[in-house]
Amino acid sequence: MKRLSAVFLLCLATYAQNTLKPIPAIGIEVPAADRAELEAGLARLGAATAQLRKSPLLPDVLIYQEAVRYALQYNEFFKPAEIAAAKKLLQQGEERAAQLAAGTSPWTTATGLIPRGYISKIDGSVQPYGLVVPPTYSPTAPHRWRLDAWFHGRDEALSEVNFLTARQRSPGEFTPPNTIVLHLYGRFCNANRFAGEVDFFEALDAVKRQYAIDENRTLVRGFSMGGASAWGFGTHYAGLWAAVAPGAGFSETKDFLKLKELPPEWEQKLWHLYDAADYAANLYNVPTVEYHGEIDPQQQAGDVMERAMSAEGMRLLRITGPQTPHRYHPDSKVELDRILNAIADRGRDAYPRRVKFTTWTLAYNRMKWVAIDSLAKHWERASLVAEINDAEIAGDSVITIATANVNAFTLEMGPGGCPLDAARQPVVTVDGQ
Repeated sequence: MKRLSAVFLLCLATYAQNTLKPIPAIGIEVPAADRAELEAGLARLGAATAQLRKSPLLPDVLIYQEAVRYALQYNEFFKPAEIAAAKKLLQQGEERAAQLAAGTSPWTTATGLIPRGYISKIDGSVQPYGLVVPPTYSPTAPHRWRLDAWFHGRDEALSEVNFLTARQRSPGEFTPPNTIVLHLYGRFCNANRFAGEVDFFEALDAVKRQYAIDENRTLVRGFSMGGASAWGFGTHYAGLWAAVAPGAGFSETKDFLKLKELPPEWEQKLWHLYDAADYAANLYNVPTVEYHGEIDPQQQAGDVMERAMSAEGMRLLRITGPQTPHRYHPDSKVELDRILNAIADRGRDAYPRRVKFTTWTLAYNRMKWVAIDSLAKHWERASLVAEINDAEIAGDSVITIATANVNAFTLEMGPGGCPLDAARQPVVTVDGQ
């Protein structure tokens, strides 16, 4: 499963360009002395982790071991400096193993750049992620922390060795105050689709187990391929986030790949699983701010989403970096932070009085307090609009539902969140009945 993203991208590149290119590239040869040193370090760390099998924090140690093991086994050292970095990672793994054996885990309460890990339910593999923990963080503070999920861009040399090294050197593009930033690895470069989508939610759950995260102040952000990830999570799971902030990603298949010949009809139908533009209506439920450079060809994704949202009667807020190619403009970053910090301070409305939801598959069947349980026809557009009527018109006991291609649905509001009048019998009107 670790190689799934590489195979997917290889097939995609072959289909679009009729070329054969290995992704990631073939690594450099590791000198015999360095290989022997790395293998010896792996053996020591493996012996140490074998004694820690019952510790729930073992993944925080195994990330170092597996990163180096993968690099050796799959020939994923791309530069000589990465060999030295791998040696340092093994030392850090041994340090954490010794601390864990002694009954301590100082990294769990530390601030700054903190690499961590979890065991994937997909295949039992160890998956790394990086955190930026603000200096104001305290595990004993009666406070729930804002979390920004950051999705990285495409990098064909992004081994786990390089990911862990980077996550200890750079905080990334944005570090909002009093905010924990989650940097996802996501199995190399798959734009967090398929296995990468599951990875995000598993990493997010892992962070929530270790830190007090505010469910109503969680944002999804990313740039380039990470912008595509933000579009994907933002549209398919719009009800979960306080805000969505994609930067210069891709948002659909056909135009982005500039396909001159279309694949079979069944394959085009399956794009409805993947293409964010098909789910643009869902951005009604979450504030969305798109960024692109003025001379960046990848503003194409924002153009597509702007048209798709306009067709739904919505306007996409766009920030443009003046005369900027494929990167952030410093002034635009300040403006993005100003807007997103204000949105995060207000937080998500978990139970709005009006919900608009579009899906093409029950793989994505929930929006806020609405869940679609059955479709009349799969892989065709289904929509549901649910509205609690204004009190001065009909009272808080009336909910009006309008559907298309929906056979069954559930209205579900959690404890303390229901905006209905608890003293009245709810009346639900569905498609005029």
